[in-house]
Amino acid sequence: MTAILTRPLTNFPAAPSDSLNAVVVNGSVDPRLHVHRIGAGEPLVLLHGLGESHIGWRPVIEKLSESYDVIAIDLPGFGRSPQLTGNVSPTAVNLAAAVEDTLDHLGVGRYHVAGYSLGARVAIQLADTDRVSSLIAIAPDGLGTPLERVQGFIAMLAGRGMAMALAPVAGPLSWFPAGRSVFFAGTRSLPWQLAPADARALLTGYADAPAYESTNWAAMFDMPTHLDTITAPTLLLQGTADPLTSQVIRYLPVLPQAQLRWVPGSHHVAPSDAPATVTVQIVRFLRRYPLQP
Repeated sequence: MTAILTRPLTNFPAAPSDSLNAVVVNGSVDPRLHVHRIGAGEPLVLLHGLGESHIGWRPVIEKLSESYDVIAIDLPGFGRSPQLTGNVSPTAVNLAAAVEDTLDHLGVGRYHVAGYSLGARVAIQLADTDRVSSLIAIAPDGLGTPLERVQGFIAMLAGRGMAMALAPVAGPLSWFPAGRSVFFAGTRSLPWQLAPADARALLTGYADAPAYESTNWAAMFDMPTHLDTITAPTLLLQGTADPLTSQVIRYLPVLPQAQLRWVPGSHHVAPSDAPATVTVQIVRFLRRYPLQP
């Protein structure tokens, strides 16, 4: 039976550091997932895609932090966060619960949330609560047909294998634009725009993430079931070169408050391909829907 992480929504004192170390207590995950926090203003939570970490958001973090309290979280089992333990499956519900626990620890009440790919799917799950003031989902998965789900699972499995094969030479590959394209061309239209240090960290993280296989497997069967109940204003951002486009469009008729904006030429990770466009779209949207008490 799948366990769901739950915890009373209490307010904790704000953490003194922008980085929290994760530990395991009594067989379950302590709420302190790894957090990169910067800026001031209304809280804006950022969630990354499968195999990546908060580093995937780095092209836009600095600009967003000029207007918002940016809280970029490594999902369980990725980046510097521990994976879920015991029989807790990494479904969107359980990943969202771990994120909420971390926000509790930080003393965050209501917040905006943005995610890409898997992170968008988790952000959509978080929006099922009244703590989310507004939702930004970039290339969300979750509404694939059975065939699309199998194809996605196989593609992600192949990507993991490629990352593991390339990880020993991640350093030299990251030095040159052509080298950065070898791996990241599968998710980015402009992979050479990645900073060398970010490319190296993302590639090695992709290869080393302990929760990769279990999360990929869970995603093949996991479907959102609460979409019509989400009342938060929702922005769907979608790259025109992303193979998931048809899947993303399916969200429009079932998310009552959703609006779609295109990111021309972008592949699956629009914050990397078009950081200026994504930043402008996010800030413009959030200014239209300020945090409500």
